[in-house]
Amino acid sequence: MPAIKPDRLLGDLTKLRTFGTYKTGVHRPTFSPEDIASRAWFAERCTEAGLDTTIDGIGNILGKSKASGRKILSGSHLESQNHAGWLDGALGCVYALEAARAIRDAGGDAGVDVVVFCDEEAPVKDPIAALAQAGRGDQKEALALAVLIGPEGGFAAEERAALLRVPNAVRLSLGPRVLRADTAAVAALALVGAVLGDWR
Repeated sequence: MPAIKPDRLLGDLTKLRTFGTYKTGVHRPTFSPEDIASRAWFAERCTEAGLDTTIDGIGNILGKSKASGRKILSGSHLESQNHAGWLDGALGCVYALEAARAIRDAGGDAGVDVVVFCDEEAPVKDPIAALAQAGRGDQKEALALAVLIGPEGGFAAEERAALLRVPNAVRLSLGPRVLRADTAAVAALALVGAVLGDWR
C-alpha cells in the first residue's frame, strides 16, 4: 500500500517557499529569477525521484515515470500571482511528486507522471499601458504594431516558444474571459486605436 512521507513532503513545500519569500507568502512571477530557480530545483527533485525529467522551451516541466503499467498525470504550477500565498500551485506540484515517490516505493507497475505548467498564473496586464510601452511610451509617434491573436484553445507550445523570442514582443491579455478569435481581434484593434489617440 503506497504511503507518503510527511516530513519529506513538508520539507519540499518549505524549500519552495524560500524562492521568492514575501512576508507570509511568496512573490514569484513567471520567468523571474526566483521562478527560474524554483523550476531548476524542482526538476532536480523529480530526477532524484527516478523520473525522466525534461524542461521544454517555455519552462514546462515533465517528469515521466519509468513504470511499465498504467500512469496518471498530476501537477500544477510553480510561479505565483504578485504577493501571493505560498501554497498556491506549489501544493499541487509537491503532492504530485510525493505521490510519484510513494507509488514507486510501494513497488508494482503503476506510476505517476509529474507536470509543472509554466505561466498558469499569467497576470492580466493593462493592455493600453502595455501597448504604450511597446511604443516606448510616446503615444504621439506613430506605432508600428503587429497584433497577433491566438485561437480560443491557445497557442501550441512551439508557437509560444517562438513568439517569446521575438524582439520587442509584448504579451498582454484582454481580460480574464476567453474571447472568440474574431471578437478578440476587434477588441485588440480598439485598444490600438485608444493608444494612438483615435478616440480623442
